[in-house]
Amino acid sequence: MGNIQTQSSAPDVRWQGFHHTALVTPDLDATIAFYVHTLGMEAGPVFSAAGKRGRHCFIKPGDTRSWGIHFFEYEEAVISQSSEEIKQLAADRNSSSLSRFLPGALQHVAFSLHSETDGVKLRKRLQELGVVMTDIYDQGLIRNFIFLDNNGIQLEAAWPMEKA
Repeated sequence: MGNIQTQSSAPDVRWQGFHHTALVTPDLDATIAFYVHTLGMEAGPVFSAAGKRGRHCFIKPGDTRSWGIHFFEYEEAVISQSSEEIKQLAADRNSSSLSRFLPGALQHVAFSLHSETDGVKLRKRLQELGVVMTDIYDQGLIRNFIFLDNNGIQLEAAWPMEKA
């Protein structure tokens, strides 16, 4: 690895985080149902298809400035999946799948939770619905787990590590 320049020469702008992330789904209605009824997120209005873009909707993950995930419906969507790796991790938390990535593909979308209590509540809900997920991992300053949405996209639930 070379030397990485840590001082920016870019203009002095004030970033506020991500506005949204855009993803595709072959079934917008099923995706909205998963994020709203399974995860408890808020879906905005569904916008009609325009030109070559399908119907679309923003799904917002809680009280944040971010608009969340902007899902576009595209029936022919091919979504790179790693559901087999998540199943392997669900069976064996030390599986070699832990460090495997899909080259050129979205790896996961991480959502922030307030606390371990929220993480445990979400895991219980996902288990009741048969959603495949990993164990909870300690990642230094956070704890997290990975699970799959209705499209096979990896999602992460992360929260701050509680102080001992």
